[in-house]
Amino acid sequence: MNWVGRALMILLLTVAGLPAAAVMAQDKGDRETLRQEVVRRRAALMDKLGPNALCVIFSGEVKNYERDVDYLYRQDSNLYYLTGITQPDVTLVLLPGNSSAREILFIPDRDLSKETWFGKNLTREEADQISGISVIHSTAQFDSFLEATLSRRHFGPRRYARSTEFETFFSALDRGEAQTYLILENGPGLRGQANREWKLANRIRENFLGIQVRDVSKWLAGLRLVKSPYEISLLRRATTVTNHALNEAIKAINSGVKEFEIGALIEYVFRKSNTSGYGYPPIVGSGANATVLHYSPRDVAMKNGDLALMDVGAEYKQYSADVTRTVPVNGKFTSAQAEIYSIVLQAADAALTKVRVGSRISDVHERAVDLLKEGLLRVGLITDKDSEQYRLWFPHGVSHWLGMNVHDVGDRDEPFRPGMVLTVEPGIYIREAALDNLRKDPEQHKFLTAIEPALKKYKDIGIRIEDDVVVTDTSYELLSNGSPRTITEIEALMANRGKPSTRP
Repeated sequence: MNWVGRALMILLLTVAGLPAAAVMAQDKGDRETLRQEVVRRRAALMDKLGPNALCVIFSGEVKNYERDVDYLYRQDSNLYYLTGITQPDVTLVLLPGNSSAREILFIPDRDLSKETWFGKNLTREEADQISGISVIHSTAQFDSFLEATLSRRHFGPRRYARSTEFETFFSALDRGEAQTYLILENGPGLRGQANREWKLANRIRENFLGIQVRDVSKWLAGLRLVKSPYEISLLRRATTVTNHALNEAIKAINSGVKEFEIGALIEYVFRKSNTSGYGYPPIVGSGANATVLHYSPRDVAMKNGDLALMDVGAEYKQYSADVTRTVPVNGKFTSAQAEIYSIVLQAADAALTKVRVGSRISDVHERAVDLLKEGLLRVGLITDKDSEQYRLWFPHGVSHWLGMNVHDVGDRDEPFRPGMVLTVEPGIYIREAALDNLRKDPEQHKFLTAIEPALKKYKDIGIRIEDDVVVTDTSYELLSNGSPRTITEIEALMANRGKPSTRP
């Protein structure tokens, strides 16, 4: 390391308040923990696959932004979950029936000319250190390996050719009991263009008769659904940073501030806090824009008397938070805003009581909806709480799984177990346009007339409160309690606008 690098390292350590030795020890510990995690995960998956299986997992593809410029690369969640490797052009093969080469990794060869433009690829030794996989070949050899293996021919070092390494799988091929597993959950692709997995599945079916091609997605989703203590620590960090970013954003909100400025501030705090950025593009909407569920922040100035809704999540080591807070632009809720906010908060608090072992996402959803219906009826925005009228103002679900993807994989009907992580996010969005279809129906005239005064009073109010929750043995852990939820907490924080806060 040259003097510039040493100076930068000293600066970073000084800012963090940590001695160099402690940081290096922590990094080494994190790498070893990740290695142990991915070794355990592969073993768990191979137990489900059985000895007659061959499983192929591809890395994420590089996405082009414009001509010769690519988007920032993010590894496919399943490949990262099983290997811990973050670079593209990597393929993992699992052969549970093998004696030693049960896990085979294909990585790109080093190319010095490409490295000039895109940086250094992992060496085989480095890939082994990260993943715990010692059998590593070149990515360029994958097709030859697969064809040889499915044709009952040995591939690779001579020691395999002289051994019975692949004989369990070869015997399954002879009996017509061999299974090839791929990630096929997303279908064959859009606009008739098959993705890599479906192209490979079709090639196997056409060229290798008698081999069953199956989808491994469900088993991977089941494994990913319950988080380990290590994974929860990453989600806890992602949410801590998200809470800090929201607090900074709340203190920066004021009349005249642009939506995109708040979005940019949130992203800045994410990156400054040593995360990889966001798990999804920030949603920042004010006024009527707060009623649009997946609104993108624009060159719109926030106005005195409006609400600002922020739905954001930092991503830390490929694990994403997902937190929403809604605040008054001028620091004080109006009476109408406070009425709707109180309904949403009561629904959120009631839903949290259903987060316990044995419950389901549907239980959380139904409890929140009960409170939303009661509140909407009370303020005059619906006339019948036993109907679907509430869907006009609350059109989405209350919860989803959270993890490596912001809408993480897993069966939504699975009973809660310790280590599962989910969101709780009731909301109310008073969009006048939501009634456009009803206005075309003469039978809805009575309903529209009944709610007209309430619509006039609460029009353009959009409120969502979203929290990240870990199921524990006894109840739950609220990860997102570091940013204000109640009216009193929000107004108190906004009263301190302009004052600096400590880093997370």
